[in-house]
Amino acid sequence: MAGSLSRWLARGFTAFVLLYLYAPIAVILLFSIATSPRLSLPVEGLTFSWYAKALDSPLVLPALQNSLLLALVSAVAAGLMGTMMAFGLMALKDERLRQVLLNVSLLPAVVPLLVIGIALAFVFHGAGWQQGLRNATIAHVLVCLPFVVLTMNARLETFDFSLLEAARMLGATPMRAFFDVTLPLTRPSIIGAALLAAALSLDEFVVTWFNIGNQQTIPVLVWGLMRRGIDPSINAIAAMLFGLLAVLVILSSLVNRRVRR
Repeated sequence: MAGSLSRWLARGFTAFVLLYLYAPIAVILLFSIATSPRLSLPVEGLTFSWYAKALDSPLVLPALQNSLLLALVSAVAAGLMGTMMAFGLMALKDERLRQVLLNVSLLPAVVPLLVIGIALAFVFHGAGWQQGLRNATIAHVLVCLPFVVLTMNARLETFDFSLLEAARMLGATPMRAFFDVTLPLTRPSIIGAALLAAALSLDEFVVTWFNIGNQQTIPVLVWGLMRRGIDPSINAIAAMLFGLLAVLVILSSLVNRRVRR
């Protein structure tokens, strides 16, 4: 009896937490297809006209292009740099030094984004760089890099490096061993980490706001539109961004699950 009650309490608490997490998203999705321009219940009808209105806006497509460009560059740059960083850490013989460098590389994930955004804005201003996509790209890569390092470090912790030694004993050069052994075994983790970086970049607002200047991404555009009032087309934009983020996160999860298998 006590065990059954504990299970029901655990299920109820889990359901409450999931409801707490996803209820705001459900509200956005609901009002993005509601016919009424007023965000009120009950919903009178359903329509996809707000999505058409959002896509017809001259501001949305340029912002979407900037967001996708930043996500692509962040995925490639952070993916490559984070992978090389993880391999470099694993090559260190001193365990204490490796842990210290790993913790240092993860600091951008701990420091508040507001601090990072303001600090980068001052650095770019001191260097004489005007605000724009270049500055925002550097900021996005910096923010995404720790998560790639953490993902790849977790993968390399379980990597069997004796396979490389066996390949070299069979006559393979270090470069050949990397492309024939290391890369095929770590490719899913690299792809998963890059997809995670792209998802983080698409959702990034704070450091983008301080460094992108007059240009816009989707989060910056939504913030600007909400300052003039809430319109159902804003919900449609947010719903499309959420869908894209969900796809990237699911793909990253599936790739990493394949690695664990």
